[in-house]
Amino acid sequence: MIDENYEGEMYVLQFEDEDGNTQSFVEDVVINYKDQQFAVLAQIPNEDDDHEGQDETYMILARIEVNEQGEEEYVTLDENDEDFDAVVEIYENMELDEEE
Repeated sequence: MIDENYEGEMYVLQFEDEDGNTQSFVEDVVINYKDQQFAVLAQIPNEDDDHEGQDETYMILARIEVNEQGEEEYVTLDENDEDFDAVVEIYENMELDEEE
């Protein structure tokens, strides 16, 4: 769903994985659910990584929260989060609607 020809401003978010490696993501879409905002983030492939055989973009879900300074923070969700399945379903339905 990422439009590589998009000419607007894109925000690159960086997260550290469990091995301490920095992974870069771009916001694909924001979903409103239960009066909260959730971002679907698509990984920006690292040119140094071997992506042979990988045919899909790695994506993560994050809840957008506002910290005490009024700044947005992206808090990643895991599959055990109570909102995870519902947000994934909304996103998948959005993709199906685009294909029609």
